[in-house]
Amino acid sequence: MSEKKVYVCSLLTMRYFGFVILFVSVVLSSCSNKYQKALKNPDNRVKLEMADAYYKKKDFVRAVSLYEMVEEAFSGTPTAEKVLYNSAQCNFGLKMYALAGFQFKTYFENFPSGEHAEEALYMNAYCAYLESYDPELDQTDTYKAIETFRIFINVYPESKYVPECNNYLDKLREKLSFKAYRTAKLYYDMGEYKSAIVALKNISRDFPEMPQKEEVDYLVVKASFLLAQNSIETKQLERFQNTLVAYEDFADQYTEGSKYMKEAKELQMKALTAIKKIEKEIKKS
Repeated sequence: MSEKKVYVCSLLTMRYFGFVILFVSVVLSSCSNKYQKALKNPDNRVKLEMADAYYKKKDFVRAVSLYEMVEEAFSGTPTAEKVLYNSAQCNFGLKMYALAGFQFKTYFENFPSGEHAEEALYMNAYCAYLESYDPELDQTDTYKAIETFRIFINVYPESKYVPECNNYLDKLREKLSFKAYRTAKLYYDMGEYKSAIVALKNISRDFPEMPQKEEVDYLVVKASFLLAQNSIETKQLERFQNTLVAYEDFADQYTEGSKYMKEAKELQMKALTAIKKIEKEIKKS
């Protein structure tokens, strides 16, 4: 291809892209002008129409700002239900989950028989779920999400959302159990065996479905033994006896199938040996 032809093609390409950029700029400018006019228009119905148009296009930023402007004007009218629901969906689309959850809850409370009442109560719980933090952080929102999902299931036990609610509840409980597990392990690793035993027993009782349950129950045995071993003489007998009780509880649950059974039996034998030695010393005195 000659240099002249290349130059002409390049020129045409540049002009084509130039027209495209100009067209897009005009469209965006037109849209922006329409939005600005809608904001300044004193007619709330015009604002609402524009809000609905932006909502359908998923332009949630513009839609929600217009819905917020007309919310008070349509309060107490049949239109208020749509305004609140669409506004909540806009904030959800913008990942403003706390605000969206509040709006969905408000919708359900104000319109319990409304078209979107069931969905709104579910979305309130789902927003709380999305707001819950990782196990390493504060779990206040996790407890809140669990409570809101339970409320939904109680109100709509036959809802199509119930399986999803149960799935999210399992994930939320897994967060709580893992946080509790890490706390108990921290006590154990720091040698705070008395606190570790209490924490380990609590999570074994509260989260029987947790994946670490077998390890947790074994650690109760080991922490009991280490607590006895590191105690003053006057408390050792009772605490070694507690180790035997912990072992029996563990053995009753897991029989020979546990990967921790060998270590647990060794701790049992050491505890029995220590008890015999202590009892022998007591008889001598």
